[in-house]
Amino acid sequence: MAEVAYVFVYLPGQVEPTVAGRFERDSHTPPAVGRFVYGESYLRNPSAVPIDPVVLPLREQLFTTTLNSGFFGVIRDAIPDDWGRHVATKLYGGEFQQPFDYLWLPSGDRIGALAFGRTHEQPIAERSLLRWEDLESIPYLEAIQKLDRNVPLTPAEEEAAIVFGAGTSAGGARPKFTVHRDGAVWLAKLNRDSDRFNQVRVEATMLDLAAACGIRVPEHHVVRVHGQDILLIKRFDRIVTAAGITRQRMVSAGTVFLANEAAASYSYTGSYPRFARELSRWTVTGDEDRRQLFRRMAFNALTSSTDDHERNHALVAEGIHFQLAPAFDLVPQLGNTQKRYLALVIGHYGAIAVRENLLSSADSFQLSRAEANQHIDEVQWTVRTHWHAKATDWDVCASDVQRIAGCFDPPSFEANPPIV
Repeated sequence: MAEVAYVFVYLPGQVEPTVAGRFERDSHTPPAVGRFVYGESYLRNPSAVPIDPVVLPLREQLFTTTLNSGFFGVIRDAIPDDWGRHVATKLYGGEFQQPFDYLWLPSGDRIGALAFGRTHEQPIAERSLLRWEDLESIPYLEAIQKLDRNVPLTPAEEEAAIVFGAGTSAGGARPKFTVHRDGAVWLAKLNRDSDRFNQVRVEATMLDLAAACGIRVPEHHVVRVHGQDILLIKRFDRIVTAAGITRQRMVSAGTVFLANEAAASYSYTGSYPRFARELSRWTVTGDEDRRQLFRRMAFNALTSSTDDHERNHALVAEGIHFQLAPAFDLVPQLGNTQKRYLALVIGHYGAIAVRENLLSSADSFQLSRAEANQHIDEVQWTVRTHWHAKATDWDVCASDVQRIAGCFDPPSFEANPPIV
């Protein structure tokens, strides 16, 4: 028998979800097949928007997929990544074993605007959103840290983690949680004992540096609680209004690429040039988004931010239309500083991060070679002249500054060496 879930969506400007359709997945006979159909009432709703305008356009049709073990990309995006799954296993044991089970997590912090229900009447109940001021009075941070270290929780810590939800759908395996603070919703990211540098302060540095390069980034702050550094990143898929919290539709680049994560941990079926071309189908702001994406590609190459896989790029619909989401998860990778490769393909020479490879894909961004060179030159000059000052602004310690110094402005961008 197929697994069934009703899909709800928070329409633009609405704080209550509307049932959009029915999703079922049949995995008994390989390959697993996913099916989705919009509800008749939703199709008649003048405010209705497609949950995926390319793969699931708003029309009366039975849609099917065998990608991602039968999960449409936009639904896969709403399922927790490594950290959320780790937490679910620790808190609930065997209750969440299969990917479909994660649709029933009582989580209000899924990325994007989808929710899921066992019936068409309402989605599953969501946890309360953690308030920032509660961090001082409940053992929530202690619970997060113990979950990360696989240390047993006290009853009070376990209760706090279950009541407020210690997992998140946001990508990656690092500890994080969602919190309400100062009239906004924030993603809070923590350091780990095993980190080779203060990741919180270095990531804040990278976000500031990217902004100086003309790249859109979310609002962010570093705060200390109980002696711990916490990076707060404003959720760009959430807006707090007088009526409540509205949710913006969001899809990962993996969804745009029709990536099949069932084939590999990350299939990397996409590339920066392909993403740039797809913007014409997904957005009405394609020209500006393509320029943003090219500068982001150059920035990642010039800062050794090589964890730029297809779930670390996204589109967000701040209303009816999608546009390129602000840059996020920008962290230099210490082991990729000499001969650098980005996670996504850059140009004609694969993923190698050298100037000539970036220039080889200029056409896909609707840039001339001279315009592409100018973008690279501007990003390079800003990275070269400002990275150290930005690190100082965020109080990155001297040993960490020395440790990450080799990640910036590689020699390969100076003279266009032969690509081998």
